[in-house]
Amino acid sequence: MDACTSPPLPHGCTRLLLVDTDNLFLDDVGGALRANKGVHVVATARSIEDAYDCAARHAPDVIVISWGNASRAFVHAALANRSSAGTDPLIVIVLRQGITSVPGLISLSLLPNVALVVHEQLEKLLLRHTSPESSVLLH
Repeated sequence: MDACTSPPLPHGCTRLLLVDTDNLFLDDVGGALRANKGVHVVATARSIEDAYDCAARHAPDVIVISWGNASRAFVHAALANRSSAGTDPLIVIVLRQGITSVPGLISLSLLPNVALVVHEQLEKLLLRHTSPESSVLLH
């Protein structure tokens, strides 16, 4: 199955690309995002190679990516690419709990379209914006 296939995009939804190379949150966070009516997950990628392809193919409004060694180059490429592609996606970098210092991450967080969150913070945020029946997906 093509990693970038997705159903047709509903009108007025935020298009989101979910990238998780470490299986940190693909099932629980991805499930909650899919349950949110204002968000449409246009693609999920389990490898950085798929992430490049999906980002180019779908031009998402938001890219949610788990932070790891493999994702660093993708984040930098997505930031460099956005001016040439004419898109300006918000890049949400999800950190594992307990990560306190990553070289270069502080400077990334100062960029206007980059947000850093800890996995547990993302779950809490999603719980606020999903229906009660979809919150069961996070457990």
